[in-house]
Amino acid sequence: MKTILRGTSREVVIDTGGHVVIIGECINPTRRKKLVTTLQEGNFDYVLELAESQIKAFAEVLDVNVGFPG
Repeated sequence: MKTILRGTSREVVIDTGGHVVIIGECINPTRRKKLVTTLQEGNFDYVLELAESQIKAFAEVLDVNVGFPG
């Protein structure tokens, strides 16, 4: 079974017979006050920092959740 994820510059294939695809899941404001605060301010620098650190840690896909109460 294959799942194909396409972005603006890249395509990642998740295949049961293929290599392990690392998915970064750190961009989630649940219990992360700093992330909630920066999102409320409309400042995405911290989000980019988190994304870049996950990519440096070999994440091929980023799971981004920016929903928070309020």
